[in-house]
Amino acid sequence: MKRYYFTITYLPKNCDVILLAGRCIGILHGFMSSREISNIGVCFPKWNDQTIGEQISFVSTDRKQLTNLSQQSYFEMMAHDKLFYSSKILEVPTNQRDVMFVRNQSIAKAFVGEKQRRLKRAKKRAEARGEIYNPEYKFEAKDIGHFHSIPVSSKGNGESFILHIQKIENTNEVGNQFNNYGFATNQAFQGTVPSLNNLF
Repeated sequence: MKRYYFTITYLPKNCDVILLAGRCIGILHGFMSSREISNIGVCFPKWNDQTIGEQISFVSTDRKQLTNLSQQSYFEMMAHDKLFYSSKILEVPTNQRDVMFVRNQSIAKAFVGEKQRRLKRAKKRAEARGEIYNPEYKFEAKDIGHFHSIPVSSKGNGESFILHIQKIENTNEVGNQFNNYGFATNQAFQGTVPSLNNLF
């Protein structure tokens, strides 16, 4: 199975790589949602414990879809203004090991704001059923592992939210199904991408 990719490099020194990644992922989300596709994955070739790095790559078996994505007006405008460098569409070399960038929604549950939001929603549901809401709080220690958080704006309602992303190494199988933000998930989508970290 041949796969292709293109990489965007953020050119300004000391730029907010998290913010720019969120914007790029937002463009991908709109692109995939409008076409109802799930075959483009996101890769961060420069990912490490401190940062997601100044590059984002988009990977797919469908070269034409990648070409159309690379021609989205935001990417072209940022390249024209010399804020982004966008590579050509290239074939993924066969010597690449695959990794998984996973959107882990269970991480959000560990944050206080998310817990309060979920409690409020549960209270509303209980009251709608005519029940008295009496939550029991159980502390559960969880080992989450390393992750980076990327803010993304929803095109639908304009609200911002956070994607918590983890990188999983040592994945043997190559998968090509991603959620519409370009990531694998804990269950439904098990898409993998080439690590690409030795190409730049």
